[in-house]
Amino acid sequence: MKKQFKCSECGAIARDGRTEMKYALKGTRITIQNVPAKICKNGHEFVDGYTAENVNRLVDRVFEDVSSFSKKLPKARSPRQVLIAA
Repeated sequence: MKKQFKCSECGAIARDGRTEMKYALKGTRITIQNVPAKICKNGHEFVDGYTAENVNRLVDRVFEDVSSFSKKLPKARSPRQVLIAA
């Protein structure tokens, strides 16, 4: 029998779903879509520690690559944006 996850915010049962994680780092916006999460009926979202750590590593690598690449381009006035969707 699978254990049900209760929302720590409201106590409702949280189901498997997908969410989006957004980051803003030194003028660069990075959005990761379709991240596995538990989501309750009230919209509270929870990403487990393993997944969050892996997403954070991915964001760090992407930010470093974008920053390195952007140094070779003329200065842009608007923030850089990166979208990653699985």
